[in-house]
Amino acid sequence: MGILVADSGGTKTDWVFLNENGMMHFSGSGLHPAYMSGDDITEEIRRTVSVQPSQIYFYGAGCHGPEPVSKIKGAIQQAFPDAFVTVRDDLTGVARAHLQKSGGLIVALGTGSICGRYEDGEILRRSAALGYAIGDEGSAADLGRILLKAYFRQTLNKNTADTVAERLQRVTYSDCMDKIYGSSRPNKELASIAGMVLDGPLTDQLSELISSRFLAFIDSQFESLQPGNEERIVCSGSVAIAHGGALKQAFSHRGYERVSIKKDVIGGLARYHSAGE
Repeated sequence: MGILVADSGGTKTDWVFLNENGMMHFSGSGLHPAYMSGDDITEEIRRTVSVQPSQIYFYGAGCHGPEPVSKIKGAIQQAFPDAFVTVRDDLTGVARAHLQKSGGLIVALGTGSICGRYEDGEILRRSAALGYAIGDEGSAADLGRILLKAYFRQTLNKNTADTVAERLQRVTYSDCMDKIYGSSRPNKELASIAGMVLDGPLTDQLSELISSRFLAFIDSQFESLQPGNEERIVCSGSVAIAHGGALKQAFSHRGYERVSIKKDVIGGLARYHSAGE
């Protein structure tokens, strides 16, 4: 008996099991309904989680809309047939983790990107993220795509091009394209490229590239929420955490100063559901 909570992004899933004895943590692969079959999701859960909960609250990337929610819920119920299962999208999870019962604007920048207006435990309005092929501005996948375009089209200065080449182990064009387009998760491959290149000291040009994509996110997604300059903004996700200074500066350039960067989504969700939700 107990409550099992999951925070599932495009790359990994964090789980926490809550009962009278305390907490247990598990970690596994991202469980995205657009890229995995129901059977594959069930098998991954069985490999990762070694408890039998009575209630499950799953927050996942791609879980917005009846079809993906039904797919994830069915897969979870195959693994835990006796549990009560609730599936919500990852943005709701991030908002509940960091804003709890208060209100504000929530920004999630990880493998993908999205933002929303949150109040009383629910997302009232959300941006149209559009996914890595069309949108996801400022995300790791977006940064990876922009980096590769600049690198292979030779628009980087010599210092930056040398840095990128070294961090990508001088990958050839054909090998890089084969890896991305041959992958079942091209967004994950692009995000991985951003992680390799941007993990370490940055050249001025790389810093400018990151800032430009954060501004693109603010202009195209965040401002669709019609935010006020004095509203509270909470940012989370691997990209927000890794490049928090640049992100806060980008918001400041657009007139938004009440910006904070927070991590530990699963810990926040544990607190939220321990309070009885």
